Amino acid sequence: MKLRLTIAVLAALMLCYVVAGAPSIGLLFKPSVIGGGLALKPITYHWANRLDRAIPDAELLASRFYVLVLAAISLAAGGLVFRGARDGKGFAFVLGWAVALLVILLYAQTEAFYTVG
Repeated sequence: MKLRLTIAVLAALMLCYVVAGAPSIGLLFKPSVIGGGLALKPITYHWANRLDRAIPDAELLASRFYVLVLAAISLAAGGLVFRGARDGKGFAFVLGWAVALLVILLYAQTEAFYTVG
């Protein structure tokens, strides 16, 4: 069971990495890329926002990896919900992820200010 879970997690991470455009590993660990990913900047980017235009293209594209990882974890949590999450660990994971996602979405909302001009 643990081997299947490990293989599934590694496959999901590799798929997220490839879909994000296979950015360099060093770029993935830059604080600005991690912050941009957690602020959901790749999906809240607006061309009229001058602060968004100041983000380098490579960093913006690399932060897609973190948005895709968040989506993959949400998909796994949704799968546990639809499966019924009969055990306590599954329910704790879903509840913990719901709280974490709420915090991430609130953080993204506070970071999505618009400075048009």
